[in-house]
Amino acid sequence: MINLDEQRLVSLERGFHIPPKPELLSQIADEMQKSDANLDKIAQLISRDISLSALLLKTINSPVFGLQRTISDIRQAAMFLGLDQLNRLVTLALLKQNFKGNACISLERFWDESVEVANACVQLGNSYKSLMPVDELYSLGLFHNVGIAAMALKFKDYVEVLKQANLAKEYAITDLEQARYQCDHAVIGYFISVSWHLPKPLCHVILNHHNTHFLEQNNDEQQRMAYAILKCAESAVDYARHQQYSSEWFKIKEQCFAELGIVDQDFADMVEDYVDNAMAS
Repeated sequence: MINLDEQRLVSLERGFHIPPKPELLSQIADEMQKSDANLDKIAQLISRDISLSALLLKTINSPVFGLQRTISDIRQAAMFLGLDQLNRLVTLALLKQNFKGNACISLERFWDESVEVANACVQLGNSYKSLMPVDELYSLGLFHNVGIAAMALKFKDYVEVLKQANLAKEYAITDLEQARYQCDHAVIGYFISVSWHLPKPLCHVILNHHNTHFLEQNNDEQQRMAYAILKCAESAVDYARHQQYSSEWFKIKEQCFAELGIVDQDFADMVEDYVDNAMAS
């Protein structure tokens, strides 16, 4: 498995913008953990950030949600979506705010795909009774490739590495990144996830999500299931978007199926359901 030493982390921190977890997310989390979580208080916390509130309302009133009426304030949004979904949208919006600029890829498309993987993780978590809460699985899907956004903002030629990874299927993208930059998006994503206080098991899976030997090397049941769910979710989204699977998937799919207790047909049915839902939305 991949391990990081303190010197390597300090080196990465000097080379990349690693934003701290926004205080707003901590405030929302503190309130949501209370047995009598106050919807009005959470709505007030979010409403203090005018630009964030405007972005959230624009998102909620977009065709994706298919609302019959316009949502005009954050309290209405919380009542319609529920606190869990609202918290997910806040996290996404704050991530976008912290990773914006002149990137060599389309960050909007990148975040769209990250959300699709996150939603697929939730779908799988609900289907296979994950040991990890579905909100944590959502975070895993949302953050697993966040290092790509950081690298696309820092390196103007990074898009060439992404193209090479698509063509040279015998090489892991992290190997290509290391060869050119002496760092990779999984390591950077790990550092960002730690900074945003994601649970340690999630950070460890993010660090290793391109390690095709992870299930062989790891004995932690929670991490193993989270890894299997993430890789199945990634593959479902890959197929929905490109009608094909990555070469990496064929190296690990049987191990992932064994971890989740499913067979090829179960996964094929899940992918079909996901594709149908994606086309309908």
